[in-house]
Amino acid sequence: MNGASFSVSIPNLPALQDALAQYPAISQPIIQRAIVAAQAILAKFTTAATVPVKTGYLVQNWAFEVGNLVARWYPRASYAPYVEFGTGPHEIKAVNKKVLANTATGQIFGPIVHHPGTKANPFMERIVAGAQPDIETLFVQALNQVNEALASQANG
Repeated sequence: MNGASFSVSIPNLPALQDALAQYPAISQPIIQRAIVAAQAILAKFTTAATVPVKTGYLVQNWAFEVGNLVARWYPRASYAPYVEFGTGPHEIKAVNKKVLANTATGQIFGPIVHHPGTKANPFMERIVAGAQPDIETLFVQALNQVNEALASQANG
């Protein structure tokens, strides 16, 4: 065994090194397309079955912002965080009238109401839970495309 030497040869090593050096340029557009495609999956799960519906405004008003390898899917309703996370006990004070009232029922509450708070209704969690398997599949496919592109680049 003394003096024995072993040699390992990697075929196409320079081409493989070149492909790996180009990895960001190869992978970025593929991953970016997957990020953009994820919006359709999230929208598919943003329904009356996952989002509370009183007037329909919350379920119908969503935005999708895309950046470089990042995206954001979010409700545009200003009250969405209160629905998602709930509220603690708080006071509601009459601003434009002398008293708070329910005009539909004629019920008068007075100038201040001590609201007990609202229970959280985590609709975002339900959207993500429903969309998760499809989004994972989407990104596995994207990573497979990246691997195929690198392999074809390395094999010339």
